[in-house]
Amino acid sequence: MIPQDHLIRRLIISVTVLATVTWYYMFDPAEHSSAPPCLLHKATGWLCWGCGGQRAFHQLLHGHFHSAFQLNALVYPVTCILIYITVSELIKNTPTYSFFRNKMVAVSALLILIGFTLLRNI
Repeated sequence: MIPQDHLIRRLIISVTVLATVTWYYMFDPAEHSSAPPCLLHKATGWLCWGCGGQRAFHQLLHGHFHSAFQLNALVYPVTCILIYITVSELIKNTPTYSFFRNKMVAVSALLILIGFTLLRNI
């Protein structure tokens, strides 16, 4: 039997994911942006690793895969990672964040994000 606190946690995760996906499906961030502007883009004109991510996720949910990739190529690996985390949290009784606390994972992710930011602005 699953303890009640795990059931509540699973319910909160499920509702949060469903609400977030529904929001991004229903509202195009290109038209209804509630996010603050990117400070790096505002200061330098460069696109950071996250610029276009919300619009890309919206396009991905609508099946516009090429448009999503053009807006932000990281939408695919980030979506896969988020799906993995969500499914792991719902299936297992232990959090998956310990994997992401690994120093090698953190340093690798940081280097990938910096490299992606540099490459997309060349």
